[in-house]
Formats: sequence, structure tokens, C-alpha cells
Amino acid sequence: MEAVRKMNTSENIININLKEYFWSLLEQWKCILIAGLVFAMLVPAALAFKNYKEDLDAKNDRDSLSAMSYEDLLNTLNEGDREEVLNAAYQAKLIRDQEEYNATSIFAGMNSEKLPVLHYAWTIDDSYDVEQIAAAYVAALGDSETVDVVRQNLGDEYKEADDMYIRELIIASSDGAVDLKVVLPEGTDVDALNAGIMARLFEIHNQIDGNARKHTVTYIVSEKQDIAYAELAGELIARNNDLVLLQENYDSLVLSMSDYQRNVLSVLNDKDKNADAEQSMPEFEFSKGNIVIGFAVGVFLYAFIYLVIIVFSSKVQNPELFSETFKTRNLGRISSYRYKGLSAFIHGKKFYQIHRKNSMDDAAVSAATDAVIAACTNKDLHKTGVILAGDMKAYSAQCDKVIKKLKSSSKTDVVKIAELNDSALENLDSVVICAGSGKSKYGEINGIMRLCNYYKKEIIGGIYFD
Repeated sequence: MEAVRKMNTSENIININLKEYFWSLLEQWKCILIAGLVFAMLVPAALAFKNYKEDLDAKNDRDSLSAMSYEDLLNTLNEGDREEVLNAAYQAKLIRDQEEYNATSIFAGMNSEKLPVLHYAWTIDDSYDVEQIAAAYVAALGDSETVDVVRQNLGDEYKEADDMYIRELIIASSDGAVDLKVVLPEGTDVDALNAGIMARLFEIHNQIDGNARKHTVTYIVSEKQDIAYAELAGELIARNNDLVLLQENYDSLVLSMSDYQRNVLSVLNDKDKNADAEQSMPEFEFSKGNIVIGFAVGVFLYAFIYLVIIVFSSKVQNPELFSETFKTRNLGRISSYRYKGLSAFIHGKKFYQIHRKNSMDDAAVSAATDAVIAACTNKDLHKTGVILAGDMKAYSAQCDKVIKKLKSSSKTDVVKIAELNDSALENLDSVVICAGSGKSKYGEINGIMRLCNYYKKEIIGGIYFD
């Protein structure tokens, strides 16, 4: 896989081999890790500061609004915006009321399709005023004394429940007979409650008798039953459906508002709830997700910057220079780990050796010199110059190995050329170009090839050192 950059100049034609690029990145794994760790701290810190600043600004705006009265807040809005905010505030109150009911009502948490109840039903005799006496029973069964009787026998979790939620458990009606159902939440002491209800019914009977309404009662039902309360089920379903619609309308309305309207609405909601609108100071919060993102950003930026350096570098970076960029033969690649100090830290030796294992011994030198000798023999070339392109001091030992082996193994005269000029080419019939990674410039190699072509010297190929 290869990415190519061609510059419209006479000096630079650069091929970038992506395989070599990724191997080079692996050699620099320490630097990549450091870049990732640095950005794993910087990115979350920057995002945390940004969020902190936004939260602080929002707090200051909210605090200034909270200091205003209800009327002053609304007066900061024009008529249309004010109506929208008031409508949303009303809907928010309805939503809060319904949510509070669902969370605190004992009834709402029970299965209305199968309610355990204590069921009592009785008829009233010996009186000319049956309907009024029945109505008096129903009224008394909903008063606070009856509520206390029920509360005393419920489970501990319901002892502090509001009277309105206890009263929901008492279902009393009269239609010819008085009918009483007391719903039994889980944990109710049924026997104690039954005794309490019977005692309460006796009290009510005596109270009504004491008001000169003498009567007797005949019990029809007095037992524990399971009933399905369709009316309650329908009411709860309707309430929950209304809550869903209210929430959807409220969310849609708030989404259509401006930021300032939303701030005013938030403060109004707090005032309606009698809540303290004062917000605590925002804090710096570091997200684990942002740490991962920061690490990935650091790795990507390092890889991208390194690619940019390669693309715009004027020096040789890959061994495919000869065969791909300058369209000439690559005679071999000879590698030797030469890095020290900071360079050794940047270029991991292990990955370097894995990548270049087939080019790091004398066999690579032999392969390169054999290729030169074979070319000279095949083309009947008798005098070859080994041209060192650029500053090749870092590779002098390797270059000397190549030249020494060429001189000892070939019938062709071999000349080492460190500085190329017209006179150096005069007695040569062929040349071998030696290029060093990070040392030889593209322009220098291009110039060497042009000069050789001008004097019609055979370019056998090139040897790449790294």
C-alpha cells in the first residue's frame, strides 16, 4: 500500500511506503505512548475547564435570576415569551404533582386487578331515615379517626404516609346498604385492623344513636376478600397516560425556547417547589471517556505530525527510493542500529531489529555486492564508482564493507566517490549510488542521476543504508 506525493520541482519526487511508515511508528512506540498519556491528561483537563466555565457562567446567570421576585422575572420577558414560560411552568407543576402521587400513593403502587380487602356490608333497620343514616356512616368512615385506625395497623413503611394516601385505602359507599372496603397493603396486621374497624363501626353506631337516630344494623358481609377495582385501574392508567403526554408536550415546549427562557423557567420551577435556587459551585470533573479520547487524540496527532514530517522532508526516508521514486534498481538494503542517546529512546531497538532482521548481517552486504558484480559482468563494465549521496559518515563502516568486498570479489575497478563532480565521472563507465536514511537528500540524488545521465554513465542501481 503506497501513498505518493509528487512536487512540481526539478529536485523532489517523493514516494511514501505506508508499510515502512507504520513500522517506523512502531519503532517510536515510547514517544507515541508519551504523546497519548500527555493528551490523556490535557484533553480531559481542557474539556473539564470548558464545562466548568460554562457551568460557572450558568450559575452566575441563574443566581442573578434567583434574586428576582416572581413578577420581576416574568417582566424580563416579552409577552409571547412570557406566555410560553408560564404555560411550561404550569405543565411542570402538573408533572411534579403526578410524579409525587405515583411515588407516594400507597394505592398507586398496588395491583388494582387483584386488591386484598376487608369487606363489610350491612343494612340499616328500624328507622324511617335509612338514606340519611347510611350517608352519616359513609361520612364518618372517611374522617380522621377512621384514618388513624387504618394507619395504626399498616406496615412500618406506611406509618408516616399523608392522610390523603391512607384515606384512599378506605372505599365507602351506600346504595340501599352501607358498603365498606379497606384495602390491605403488604405488611398490614389484618386481624388487628379487623378488630379496629369493628370497634370503629360500633363507635359510629353509638354516635348516630346518640343523635336520636335509633337504628339497628344487619351484617351481610364481614370478611377478607380479593377484588378487582376496575375504576381505580382506569384512573391510574388515565393518570399515567396524561403524564406521558404532559412530559412530551413539556419537553417539546422547552426545546423550542431560548436559553434565557429556559433559565427563567428553571428558576420559576424552583420557586414553585419552594426550593433553594442557589446552586453549589461547579467542580472540575474528569470523565473516563475523555481520558480514552485524549489518549487516542495524542496517538493520532503524533502519527499525523510524523507523516507530515516525512511528506515535507527533503531527505530520504524509505528503501524503495531507487526502484519506485527514481525508477532505478534497488541493489539491496543494509541496516545497522546506530542510534544513541535521545535517538535510541525514540527508535526502539526491538522493533528495529524485527523489521530489519534480514538486512542487519554480512549476508545483506554480500547480496548487495553480488548484485553489483553480476550487473558489471553482464554489461561488460570495467570501472565503477560508488557514489555516496549526502553526508554518509554515519554509514561509513557499512559503506567500507561494501567497497572492500567489491574490490576483493570483482574484476571491475571500484572507486569510492564521496564528493561528485565532473572530473570524478571522467574515467568511469558505471556508478552505484549509496543513499542513507535521514542523510541523503532527494535533490542530491536527483542531481547525481542527472549528471550521470548527462555523461552517459550506466547507473547500475542503488544501495540503501539505514
